[in-house]
Amino acid sequence: MIEAELPSAEYWAELYAKSRARLVNSLGNRYSLADREDAVEHAFDKLMHRKSAEAYGEKFPQSESDWLRHLYWQAKSYLAHLKSHVGVHAKYVESMSKELEGVFAADSLDFFLDSETRSAALSKALELFKSEQDVSRRDLGVFILRASHEIPSKEVAARYGISEENVNVIKFRVGKLLRKHGPDCYDRALHRAA
Repeated sequence: MIEAELPSAEYWAELYAKSRARLVNSLGNRYSLADREDAVEHAFDKLMHRKSAEAYGEKFPQSESDWLRHLYWQAKSYLAHLKSHVGVHAKYVESMSKELEGVFAADSLDFFLDSETRSAALSKALELFKSEQDVSRRDLGVFILRASHEIPSKEVAARYGISEENVNVIKFRVGKLLRKHGPDCYDRALHRAA
């Protein structure tokens, strides 16, 4: 039996660049765009960093279409797991809302909304914030890991393949933008959701 080798970082980067959007769209509209994007990010992360060549056994991917199939099913698995844990997700959204209430200060309308509506509004607010302030998904992820989850800069840097100094700059820049523009984004998103 021939020893299987995982693809190089360059191969993954090229595959990611040309297939990310297609994979996100292939997951259907049953889930939000943010959840589908997270699922694809998770799939790439797992196949690139956390799954060994031996784990595939005789089903080791031999072509690009094989890798895309594995990525697709990994993303589907992530979404299925997400769906089965909606209650946990609702608690997470509620706790995140409390943590970020200083950033996303809501008006009295927020008091009367259920957690699902607040979750949708928070997700929409983050999308508005990202697009209006030209903040990348990566930078927002770096900020959340550092500021909300308090994961050390060194770990965040390793996860995203950037320097610790860059992590700290991103945290500062995104935090400043969130404090300035976050409340308005959240208020607009809440009014659309209500």
